[in-house]
Amino acid sequence: MTRKIRLLFQGISILYLIVFLVVGISGCTATRHTLQRTVVPTLDTSVDDLVDKLLRTKNGTFVKDGIPGALLVVTGLTEMAPTDYNLLATTSYLYCAYGLFEEDENNDYAISLYQVGAEYGIRALKSNNSKFRKAIDEGTKIPDAVKFLTKDDLKAMTWCALNIAKRCTLQLDKVGRITDVQDGIAMIKRSIELDPNYAWGACWMAMGIVYAVYPSWSGLGGGADASMEAFANSNKAENNEFGLADMFKARYLAPLMKDEEMYDKLNNRVIEMDPCKLGGGLCAVNELAKQKARYNMEHRERWF
Repeated sequence: MTRKIRLLFQGISILYLIVFLVVGISGCTATRHTLQRTVVPTLDTSVDDLVDKLLRTKNGTFVKDGIPGALLVVTGLTEMAPTDYNLLATTSYLYCAYGLFEEDENNDYAISLYQVGAEYGIRALKSNNSKFRKAIDEGTKIPDAVKFLTKDDLKAMTWCALNIAKRCTLQLDKVGRITDVQDGIAMIKRSIELDPNYAWGACWMAMGIVYAVYPSWSGLGGGADASMEAFANSNKAENNEFGLADMFKARYLAPLMKDEEMYDKLNNRVIEMDPCKLGGGLCAVNELAKQKARYNMEHRERWF
């Protein structure tokens, strides 16, 4: 198949997404129900293709500008199939990704994105795992209910956990709003237990951030040594090609240790790295890391 034909089919797939979304929102109830039963489930692969194309884009600014549109389409599609696990989990992931792009310049907006992303993650987990859903509906707290989650729940669990963890790191001055940090930690630990290398080792990275933010006496197992070990484990997952791990290590751990040399070395390494080695060509993740590393260097005084 030639490149032009492939692009044509990809374009048609995205067009179908938009058309079905518009019809589903504006059409009659019977039409929407028909779409939910027959069309939406078949579009999972098109949504995955859309996200994959975003991840393989080398232009970080283009990705940042493209995520809101993709998020609008995928969110609308998800609401047409409100129990579709893959769509719910993908939506949680996109909100997390968009939050990472926005948090440096728009803290409050990022918090709201992470909040919504976590809600989609919980919906995905309850949709996919009846034991987890029953436990939560009966009043079991998430840290006690995560034992029911399996490898089939990794996608939603990982991005739900990261949404919670990142939101909490942005609200440390509002103690009453971060009481669910233990929910995020419990899901992070369960994800690591099931597959420590899942999503480029992102859960180890999140654990490194949490440990750097919360002191060792907090009861959450935090502190510099624990954070250092978690970031090291994150780096192992992709042979040091996951730039976000080093960028966040620089942002959170280096200031804790008052190590400006570490801060500069890690950020510069990310800025200079080949972004497309991650996962065999998932350039956008490391392009995001590069943008944030540049922000770190331009706002050094914010962290020291």
